[in-house]
Amino acid sequence: TELVKYLDSDGKELYGILYYPVNYEEGKKYPLVCEIYETFFNNGYSYSMNLVANAGYFGFKPSVNLINGYPGEAWIKGITSGINKLIEKGLVDEDKLGVHGTSYGGYAASLLISQTDRFAAAINISGKTNIISFLGDSPRIGTRNYSAAEVGQDRIGETLWDAPLKYLNTSAVMFADRINTPHLLLTGDGDWTVPALNTRELYYAMRRLGKDVVWVNYINGGHGAGGASNEAGFIDQWDRIINWYEEHFNKEDKE
Repeated sequence: TELVKYLDSDGKELYGILYYPVNYEEGKKYPLVCEIYETFFNNGYSYSMNLVANAGYFGFKPSVNLINGYPGEAWIKGITSGINKLIEKGLVDEDKLGVHGTSYGGYAASLLISQTDRFAAAINISGKTNIISFLGDSPRIGTRNYSAAEVGQDRIGETLWDAPLKYLNTSAVMFADRINTPHLLLTGDGDWTVPALNTRELYYAMRRLGKDVVWVNYINGGHGAGGASNEAGFIDQWDRIINWYEEHFNKEDKE
């Protein structure tokens, strides 16, 4: 692993953890898979990045500068800048970029590809796609979803009624027509944190628009989809993730 320092588009210094592919050969360019969430400063063991590296890809956990009121901007400003740094270093094949995340990271992945076409493939694991319908769709956690948006992780910082446009701007489903990246959506049927039906909204929107999209709902899964299911679900999910990247990274080569 390597700690990578880079500047986002606002000039803020950020860091990310780069995981090298197995049997790395210096001077050769490799596909890159970004796993996103918030900030990553721990280069300890990561089973997900080890699976990515074992598939022959660079794994990258970039940091972003999340600002209340405009969280959607952080992903495009920080993640793409980190990728640019790796391309400048001559490590990465810029035509073979992937991105995925779980929960808040899955939400970010869907939102990110509504703003850029740089990625060859993207995956949302148990991430919401419509923050408006998300506000009250989980009876088990009551008003948590409202507080998450207004004062918590979602970082909108205002109520829906005070700032409706901010809620629209941070809901990927509202920009489904702009998504050109093949998108895999993975959910758990027993997920009480981000109900599968919220993620499904983007599936139906992209399907209606004729986009390249696949939705898989793990009946025994919780928050984390197949990764929060049984052994068979875990294996199936990672088979699908690696195959999704493999298919779309090599699509032009096969054509």
